[in-house]
Amino acid sequence: MKTENLERLLCLLDVRLQAIGLCEVAPGWRLSLPCAEGVLVHYILQGSGVLCSGDGGFVPFQPDTLIFLHPNCGSHELAMTGAEPHVAVWKNASAPLGEGMMRFTAGDDPSIVSACAVVTADCGGLDLFEQLREPICEQVRDHPGLRQAFNLMLAEFKHPRFGTRALAEALMKQSLVIALRQQVERGDVRLISLPAMRDTRLLKALLEMMEQPARGHTLDQLARTSGMSRSLFAERFAETFERPPMDLLKQIRLHRAANLLRSTQLPIQIIAMTVGYASRSYFSRAFRAAYDRDPKAFREEARTRSPGVAATQESSNAKH
Repeated sequence: MKTENLERLLCLLDVRLQAIGLCEVAPGWRLSLPCAEGVLVHYILQGSGVLCSGDGGFVPFQPDTLIFLHPNCGSHELAMTGAEPHVAVWKNASAPLGEGMMRFTAGDDPSIVSACAVVTADCGGLDLFEQLREPICEQVRDHPGLRQAFNLMLAEFKHPRFGTRALAEALMKQSLVIALRQQVERGDVRLISLPAMRDTRLLKALLEMMEQPARGHTLDQLARTSGMSRSLFAERFAETFERPPMDLLKQIRLHRAANLLRSTQLPIQIIAMTVGYASRSYFSRAFRAAYDRDPKAFREEARTRSPGVAATQESSNAKH
């Protein structure tokens, strides 16, 4: 995959923070954590040990290690050796740590401390890590700013105030980009698993749809962008994304609209036009069909949503 295409994808990366916490594990203990509803990211602040994934795999870690786990990876445990006799299950090991944050503790006097966060990360509504099947581990000790970023995130959630969620999401995006950069420099892009990455011709068309969602895209025009015939493009696209190109374009447009509803005060009519809908009523019907609520209700709900660990999976996971 060309570096410039990956750079374009990163510019479209949308990171949403669902939960944040602190995991502490003492010698002789294992901390059992559940499968999350988004990508679970551990940043090891202190201690060395092993992460035991649900499929029986083991991931060793040291301080300044980033570990990424997709829900496909299942539940997991943090331990010093992976065979500690005492097990603390997360439900029985949790306690509030400031508003909007939880602490999960296994035993007294912990030797392992990890900042953890549950995030969704997508490009134009496509899950960036959809096909990730194994834990990904990156050592980032050469990026001391990343430790500062996680410490800042933890401090923010102990005393949340205006801008806390936006700052935390920016810090999480920073960590993802740094991990991706290290992988790209090694020629390894396992952390990104968008189906289109297997075919650079499809990726060209996908990037055009994501970067210019309001444009009057047609099947013929997208096929020309990809360098394929109309029939071949339609066939390959449907095989790769399990939906026709125009259906995915609709998803991209509505996803962009959802982001604008969350993050701006733009009138709904302007948002509709910005993402390619000339009619507000047609936009509202399409949005309601995808998100189970109209744009106004979605915006109001987004404003009142808590940044804490108890936050439910965001309704931005539109029905496809």
